Amino acid sequence: MGVDLPTIGLIVLLLLGFGRLIFWLTKKLLRKVLNDASEGKVKLLSRVSAFILSPIIVFGSFALFIYISIQTAPRESDEEMERNHYEMMEEDIREDLKVGMSKTEVIGLFGEADTTQSILIYDLSLPEAKEKYMLEVTFDAKGLKDFKRQR
Repeated sequence: MGVDLPTIGLIVLLLLGFGRLIFWLTKKLLRKVLNDASEGKVKLLSRVSAFILSPIIVFGSFALFIYISIQTAPRESDEEMERNHYEMMEEDIREDLKVGMSKTEVIGLFGEADTTQSILIYDLSLPEAKEKYMLEVTFDAKGLKDFKRQR
């Protein structure tokens, strides 16, 4: 991640453009305000103000543009976020749990659970979710027999 050459060129062009504009405006303003000042002093003060204000205006404009872009970007609804989270979680569960795994291996992956002898139940719901996600893991004498979402 970085800034490419055309972007750097654009920033330099904007800095030079705004710098020239600010220099010209402050020179006009300072001539009116400082009637008895020399031309050299007016040019020096104009250059300093252009040097200081140009980057502030250019980078401030970029920051404002980025802030507005972020605010207007579409966001997922809570339901979409919940659905996407559960879909990703189901993919991970299918990858992690394999028929024949021992109960110790499953507890190692998910932690302790509300349990009976042959069934582990895990509440994998999001804290504020409308719909609960309960995972039921069933064991037999050979190990993991089945796992499914309780509805």
